[in-house]
Amino acid sequence: MSDADGRAPLRSVSDDLLLQATAFADAVSAPAAGDDLSAPVATCPGWTVHDLARHLGRVHRRVAATIETGAERMVDRDAEVPDGEPPQGRDEVATWLLQGASRLVATLEGADPAREVGGFVGPVTVAFWRRRQLHETLVHRLDAELAVGLPPLPDVAPGLAADGVAEWYDLITWFRAGSRRLRGEGGTVHLHCTDADDGEWLIRRGPDGVAITREHAKADVAVRGRAADLLAVVTGRAGLEGVEVFGDPALAEDWFRVSAMA
Repeated sequence: MSDADGRAPLRSVSDDLLLQATAFADAVSAPAAGDDLSAPVATCPGWTVHDLARHLGRVHRRVAATIETGAERMVDRDAEVPDGEPPQGRDEVATWLLQGASRLVATLEGADPAREVGGFVGPVTVAFWRRRQLHETLVHRLDAELAVGLPPLPDVAPGLAADGVAEWYDLITWFRAGSRRLRGEGGTVHLHCTDADDGEWLIRRGPDGVAITREHAKADVAVRGRAADLLAVVTGRAGLEGVEVFGDPALAEDWFRVSAMA
C-alpha cells in the first residue's frame, strides 16, 4: 500500500489526529463521564468510558511502538508498552490520552510514509497507519461524545468524515471482501454524502463476497445524508433515523449490520 491508497492528504493528518484526540480527551473530562469514568458506552457494549479511553490510548502506543521497533506485525494488544496503562481520574486519563497521541504523531512524522512496517496481518506502510489512526481516533471520539451526551462530531469537516467512510470500506476491500458474513444474493446499496465531493459508494453483495466501488449508480436501496451522519451509520454508531433511505430499508439495515462488525 502506498500514500495513494489514502484519501486524507498526509500534510493534514497529524493535525487532524491531534484535534480528534483532543476532542476525545474533552469528552473524557466531561462530568457526565463520572469521576472514575464509569459511564457506559452504548456504542461499545460492555465498555465504560475508562475502557474506551484505555483502548484508544493503548492503540496509539502500540502503533507507535510498531513503527519505532520495526516489528513485522502490529504490537500485540496484550503486550507491554511504555506508559501503557491509564490512571483512574478523568483529568489524568485525558492527559494520558494526549501524551499517547502526541507520541504517535511524532513517530508518524519522523518516519518515511512509504516505509513498510507491521500491520494487522502483514506489512503496511506508515501512510496506512497515519490514515488508520486518524479514523480510529475520530470514530472513538464519536463513541465518547455519545456516551457523555455531547453533540457528536460538531466541528468535523465533511471531507474528513467522508474519508472515514472511504477508509472503512477500503479496509473491508483489502481484508474482508470475501468474508462469508458479507456475502449476499446480489443486492446493491448506494451511499451518497450530500455535503462532500467524491462521497458516493456502490456496494454489490454476491455469493463470493462483496465489491465496493466509488461511483454514482442506481441500486436496490440508496442511503443519503451528511458525511458525519453516514460515518456513524457505516461504523455501527447510529441507525438510519438521521439519513434518507430510498428503497427497502431492510436491505440497507442488513448491510450495515454485517459490515459494521466486518
